[in-house]
Amino acid sequence: MKTYKFKINNDKYVAKIIEYKGDSVIVEVNNGTYHVEIEHEKINTPKLVRSQKPVNPVVASTVATKKTVAGAGSVVAPIPGQIHSILVKEGDSVNAGEPVIILEAMKMESEINAVASGKIKKIGVKQGENVQEGQVLLEIGD
Repeated sequence: MKTYKFKINNDKYVAKIIEYKGDSVIVEVNNGTYHVEIEHEKINTPKLVRSQKPVNPVVASTVATKKTVAGAGSVVAPIPGQIHSILVKEGDSVNAGEPVIILEAMKMESEINAVASGKIKKIGVKQGENVQEGQVLLEIGD
């Protein structure tokens, strides 16, 4: 389960992605469950819609993963956004789950974590660069 921490008007929020389902995501934000629909019109801006019925815990525990062409040690952008900062450099050692990049999307900063432990083999983005969902940001290897 992916967890994001962010602030809106100095209020802190913790969001957990419960389930990916096509163009929608079930997200838990500060213990409230939301069904987020991703609209693909002029701008890829997610639309927050409160769930009308409780999420089935059995379904919620089965998290579907998005397919990417990235390798096992690839850290990819979970959503479109702009690289706010890169917290590591090539050759650095990291542990799985450690923050490696800060991605800014919709005026929120999200920590992007290492998917595996190892050394940073290649950083494929620069600070300030716009990225798309699924784009490889960096590679981790032995």
